[in-house]
Amino acid sequence: MASGPAHRGRKQAGARAGSQGKRTGSATMAMERAMRGGLELQTLQGFRTIVGSARVHDAEVRRICGISGSQLWALAEIARADGTTVNSLSDRMALHQTTASNLVNALVERKLIRRMRDTGDQRVVHLHVTSDGRRMLLRTPGPHPGLLVDALRNLDVDSLERLRSSLGVLVGIMRSTERSAAGETLMGE
Repeated sequence: MASGPAHRGRKQAGARAGSQGKRTGSATMAMERAMRGGLELQTLQGFRTIVGSARVHDAEVRRICGISGSQLWALAEIARADGTTVNSLSDRMALHQTTASNLVNALVERKLIRRMRDTGDQRVVHLHVTSDGRRMLLRTPGPHPGLLVDALRNLDVDSLERLRSSLGVLVGIMRSTERSAAGETLMGE
């Protein structure tokens, strides 16, 4: 077995190379962590922009017409499909039927829509926009479904599918940690 100066030199060179490899690997890992951290923060800022924009739009709708953005969207959907039902409205807005019923109740109370029973089946109730409701739609800022729904409607199908898939992964992760995250602040605000 070689134990002379040449062997010690090779051994030391190998140790230096291994140490250099570790430093290079550590530097690469640190750079990857920094890049990931930047991506996380940019994504978080994107979510904050979406939520903030939706809040501003909803506040503007409330200021101008005195109803929420979701009520305005429901009113617009009813106007678009005159005679629709609550179940159909809940499907078109991706809402639970009870939530759609609450929106309808608020709009009926404000006399912006009216309910009419179906002449053939009294169990079925159709929704119609009143003249007050039509005037409100004319004077409120668009888009009536809100900024987020409008933006989603303007995405091409491939982008929408990628977004849906990525959000599905994110929602799955959040659901798995939901119980342990109770009481934490939304989006780090």
